[in-house]
Amino acid sequence: MSTQDLISFLPIVAVFAFFYFFVIRPQSKQQKKIQNMRQGLQKGDKIITIGGFYGRVAGFKDDGLIIELKPDNVKVQMSRTAVADVLNKEDVKFEETKEEK
Repeated sequence: MSTQDLISFLPIVAVFAFFYFFVIRPQSKQQKKIQNMRQGLQKGDKIITIGGFYGRVAGFKDDGLIIELKPDNVKVQMSRTAVADVLNKEDVKFEETKEEK
């Protein structure tokens, strides 16, 4: 193989390197971060679902979880994959009930 042949492969290698470092790798890091967040959920965590519901983790059942929706304290069972994010206390103001005070 001559150096001319190696130089002709250089653009292909550069394209693969670009896609790996700027597309594939960041996406896999983001997926791992989301998976760790969902596995680390604890009772009492305030969450937002992918459907836009704000709630609090009330418990766990099988592979899913039970969330409590305010203001009527409705409990809903859903999959862990429905959790979009865990919220800090500063992110959203929940109505406090007399039991929580």
